[in-house]
Amino acid sequence: MKKILAIAVLAGAATLPVPALSAAFDFNGSFAQDNDVVRFDFSLGLPGAVTLFTSSWLGGGFDPILTLWDGGGNQILEQDDGSLGGALVSNGVTYNYGEFDSYINLNLAAGNYIATLTQYDNFSVSGILADGFLRDTDPVFTAAFGCSNGRFCEGSLVDSNNNPVEPNRTNAWDVHFLNVDSASVNSVPEPPTWMLLGLSGLFFLGGRLPKACSSAGKSVSTAVFV
Repeated sequence: MKKILAIAVLAGAATLPVPALSAAFDFNGSFAQDNDVVRFDFSLGLPGAVTLFTSSWLGGGFDPILTLWDGGGNQILEQDDGSLGGALVSNGVTYNYGEFDSYINLNLAAGNYIATLTQYDNFSVSGILADGFLRDTDPVFTAAFGCSNGRFCEGSLVDSNNNPVEPNRTNAWDVHFLNVDSASVNSVPEPPTWMLLGLSGLFFLGGRLPKACSSAGKSVSTAVFV
């Protein structure tokens, strides 16, 4: 009788829900226009530390911005230059990231989240994803920064060693998610018409928003949500 009971208990335990194991997800692609936006949806079955980072800057890619949103499209944080550079392993591959890559490391509660990728200085208009981004009406906004390519331009920028960076960037991007349960690429909703009209007037004269400070003075952004 004891042996039969033990088998019955094990069979019952096997039917209990088991939290998904955290994993790593790597995505890469290219922008067609300066103001493209790539949206990623990801989820956590349990609270934990999550890392999101880009690794395309060192290979010549454009200056990326990662913005993190909750599942309802409310902004949690927006990150331009998040680290002085380093290396992380994802799915057995070591990815190097530079000081102008975007790097986010934070603790999140279990749930669904959204991340968006844009090119500097295409920041979000507000704390609501549906409101869109600053450069939604200008597909070649980086031409005003200055470079011979006429798009994907970095302009006059120096690194933490005071060395000028190459102003002609490529349209390539690489984004990595560490310690999440799932991640996928999805489309971004179009901003409302009234927002597009307002932004058109705001950026009619072009120009670049100055970076807040040198990357040498920035630290990795860390936040805790419970």
